Amino acid sequence: MVDRRHLLAFGAGLGAATFLAAPAHAVPATVDLNTLRRRLSARRAEFSTAQYADLAARLPALRQDVLAARRSLPNARHQPANALLARVEVLSSELAVKAGRDESAWSHARAAVAAAEDSGSPSVLAEAIRICATPLRRQGRAGEAVLLLKNTINRLISESEPVNVAAVGELALTAAYSAALAGRETEALVLVETAADAAGRLKGASGPTVHQIALYEVGVNHLLGFDATAVRIAQRIDPRLLPAGERRARLATDAARALLALGDHDQAFVSLLAVEDAAQEEASRPSVRALTGTLLERRPRLAGLGAFAARTGVVPV
Repeated sequence: MVDRRHLLAFGAGLGAATFLAAPAHAVPATVDLNTLRRRLSARRAEFSTAQYADLAARLPALRQDVLAARRSLPNARHQPANALLARVEVLSSELAVKAGRDESAWSHARAAVAAAEDSGSPSVLAEAIRICATPLRRQGRAGEAVLLLKNTINRLISESEPVNVAAVGELALTAAYSAALAGRETEALVLVETAADAAGRLKGASGPTVHQIALYEVGVNHLLGFDATAVRIAQRIDPRLLPAGERRARLATDAARALLALGDHDQAFVSLLAVEDAAQEEASRPSVRALTGTLLERRPRLAGLGAFAARTGVVPV
């Protein structure tokens, strides 16, 4: 079990947690966790297909209902309710990251860990801890993110249950990206190998696939300054083999970053168009708009770029 005091100490000084607010509404008289799980699955599908506006409109009510369910259930049923709440908080953190709301993302990540620790599920706790990495990186604490993730990997690495092996793979990929951001080349590459080993142990069960691992390799190599390698890896990935539009947009975004670093502005724009094609709302995210803005500064007369910048909110229409 991860020491909660150690984890929550990462957030010292941030002040009170800021959660997504939801309008008050009636709580169902009979709490059905399966119904709430189905609603969470629907919200997760919206995230995977980058329907962020719809998700932002619907997720707060789900969170409120899960909180109400946990309060109303007997103690014997608190663990499954906490597991469900942890996953709602994970999704809330991921959505906040997409919107560039870093403090909210961190608050939800910490709430996810708090709920997961009372869920009795190592894999749920691993999922919650993994989601802490992005807010930590955005606070300039990539090294702390690596430490947190590696400690969790070490607790699960000997587990043979597929769900825990999959968790190791996901944690290792996130840790590799964090290590690359911190400039730790050897550590980042070893962590990619850890993820590949976990994928091999799963033998087709759910978890990171070779294509998802390659996707992370694009970002890792870009962060390490190996942009030509990042582009070569990106070109070998068939986007259709990635699980959802959000992941395909991630591939195109990381490829655009590497291409911009190489000065290949024409192909960088092709990649930005691929972001929009994969998931329209991804192209309007703050980080992607920043890439478009950079390209616009360097090649303001690039055919089609002005229209793209206008429809994604980079310049006024």
